[in-house]
Amino acid sequence: MNKKDINKRYLVFIPLRKGSKRVKNKNFVKVKSKPLIYYTYKEAIKIFKSENIFISSNDKQAKIFSQKHNLQYINRPKNLCRDNSKTEDAIIHFIKERKIKTQNIVLLQATSPMRSSNDILRCIKKYEKKKLDSIFSVFKEKNFLWKQKNNRLISISFNFRNREKSQDMNYIFHENGAIFIFKAKKFLKAKNRIFKKFDYFEMKKVNSIDIDTEEDLKKFKNNLK
Repeated sequence: MNKKDINKRYLVFIPLRKGSKRVKNKNFVKVKSKPLIYYTYKEAIKIFKSENIFISSNDKQAKIFSQKHNLQYINRPKNLCRDNSKTEDAIIHFIKERKIKTQNIVLLQATSPMRSSNDILRCIKKYEKKKLDSIFSVFKEKNFLWKQKNNRLISISFNFRNREKSQDMNYIFHENGAIFIFKAKKFLKAKNRIFKKFDYFEMKKVNSIDIDTEEDLKKFKNNLK
C-alpha cells in the first residue's frame, strides 16, 4: 500500500490536552531544543500529508505548532479538557465536528516519541492484511507479575508455588499507547478505540517509551544521546 492510497483512506488524530500534572506542560517540554510533540509530528509527516494530520487541543501552544507546520487544528471544548476526560470523547468530537468520511483513523499520542514512521507503516500493513476493525501497539516481555487483593498478594503471570523457568513462561503483552488504528464509523458505535475484530502490533520495547513521569522523560532523553 503506497502513501498516496494511505492518505486517501487514513487520517491522523493527535490529542494534546493542556494541563498535565506529573510532567508540567508535558506535550511541549523541550528535548534537544524541540517540543515533545515534534517527535511524533516528524515521523507522521514522513507518511501523511499535513492536511491529513489533526491536532485536538485547548492549548495555545498546540495551535501555534499546528499553524507553523500547516496541520489541522481542532479547538477542543472545555468540557472535553477535564482531568477525567477521555480521549475517546475528543475523537467523537473530531469525527462529528469535521464530518469525517475517511475510513480509518490513526491515533498517535505525543507521549510516545520513540515510535517510528516504519512502526506506523507496518501497523497499517497488518491492519489491512488481516482486515481488522481496530489494532493497537504492544511490546512483549516475560514477567513475574503480582497483584494485591484484600491485603493479599496474588501471582498472576505464574504460579509462585511451582515456579517455571523464564524461558518456559508465556509472554505478557504490554499495551504501549504508541499506535491505535480503527475504523471511524464503527468507532462512533463502539465509543472505544479497541473493538470488533482486533489484534496487536508488536514494537520494540525501546520504541515503546510512554512519557508519564519525569523518570520516563529522562529515559527518552538518554535514548536520544
